[in-house]
Amino acid sequence: MERTISLIFLIWFVLLNGGFLFEVDALKAKVKLKMIHRHSPELGDHPGSTLGPPLNSKERLKQLVHSDNARIQTIRQRLIRPERKTYEETSEKIDLIELPMRSAADLGSGQYFISMRIGTPPKKFLMLADTGSVVTWIKCKHQCAGNCSKEEESQDVRFYQPNESRTFQSVQCSSSYCTTNLMPYRSFENCPASDGPCKYERGYLDGTKVSGYFGNDTVTIRMSNQKVKLVNITIGCATETAHFPERLDGLLGLGVELISFAGQAGMQFGGKFSYCLVDHFSPTNVVSYLVFGGVKVKGEELSNMQETSMIIGEWFWSTHYHLNVSGISLDGKMLDIPAYVWNYVPHKGGGVILDSGTSLTGLVAPAYDKVVEGLLPSISKFEPVNIYGEGILPRHCFKTKGFNETLIPRLAIHFADGAKFVPPVKSYVIDEAGDTKCLGFMKLNWPDVSIIGNILQQNHYWEFDLFFQKLKFAPSSCTFD
Repeated sequence: MERTISLIFLIWFVLLNGGFLFEVDALKAKVKLKMIHRHSPELGDHPGSTLGPPLNSKERLKQLVHSDNARIQTIRQRLIRPERKTYEETSEKIDLIELPMRSAADLGSGQYFISMRIGTPPKKFLMLADTGSVVTWIKCKHQCAGNCSKEEESQDVRFYQPNESRTFQSVQCSSSYCTTNLMPYRSFENCPASDGPCKYERGYLDGTKVSGYFGNDTVTIRMSNQKVKLVNITIGCATETAHFPERLDGLLGLGVELISFAGQAGMQFGGKFSYCLVDHFSPTNVVSYLVFGGVKVKGEELSNMQETSMIIGEWFWSTHYHLNVSGISLDGKMLDIPAYVWNYVPHKGGGVILDSGTSLTGLVAPAYDKVVEGLLPSISKFEPVNIYGEGILPRHCFKTKGFNETLIPRLAIHFADGAKFVPPVKSYVIDEAGDTKCLGFMKLNWPDVSIIGNILQQNHYWEFDLFFQKLKFAPSSCTFD
């Protein structure tokens, strides 16, 4: 069955790319991209934004919480199966059309970014990496002269200019690629002009709006001793962006679709991509990487690697990597969490997603209540701290005088096929300030999906095998060869 699924996946991929695969400058088993946290000093100071180092630890956690709240609202919206609507051709501007297989990029909540080069000659851009999004898009301007926006006239803003790239090719609206492969992401059900570009338009709950057109171009990945070129990568040229961070250039979609960058680039390197997120407070010379292809870690062979099945492609309206969880334990004792909370679709599971764009881990109420109930006794002797007031998460914070991680029960997430994820205590009892810690969980309404956020994922290697629909993971120092 798995081989059949893999063969179908490969055939779909070949058809998606017009019957041919990518060209690579040199044979290479893997491609490695540096991942930069949004609070990294590398981004510099940006007053009034959430990019760059926060003023202090308290401000850092506050920013992450507010970002996660916006992210969760968008995930909820995306997981609602949309009804198809048909529109006649019209000259009126349509703000948003939701079609089956809708995959909207959440722009307000991603926490890690990568640097990549697009076009010929290649130009460098900073892209948000998001496992919940499909369309890769970038701020774009085409032959801007005389009537540019204030943002376009700014010397500090980078723009992708397709007319200056020798390898850019616009996707025509009347092409089979636009009408079939890109159908779920288009602005219009029918082409206003058959020879016009394949346009898209998206609106988001945080107020962000993005519109533009699709094209294919070359992406260049610079390695330590060579460069790799991926040709005919489909990207969205975003000619209009509203309420999107000025210092970010676009979004790298790593979600569950062959049109995503993970689907397009991943197939060139064995149908796999992986990442390993270092601790937020690691020194600046210790970095995270997004990798396409096989990985080895210095000083260890990931001998404790485990794997669990991913549910992808079965629920066509979701672009996330869904997992089957059977329960959560504390110090080896399973918590009394109702089994139904792990079934986002009745009797099919998938009630948990692994998400790179959410910081804190979100648990639906029945699971959250049991986890917090099990952890509270271990922190009850410490002075409680009410940091944000009622209704704003996280809710359980305390002074750390006399605190030791050995006092905290070891949490484990159990997957239905026997795998077990045991994060370090520092990933779920997190630093809020120098003398304050908090339980790193958010309470989500039921019914909803639970989310394994990127803080809980830290110091683990995560490999997404798209061919065999497997997620592999293991504790790691995240120091790649």
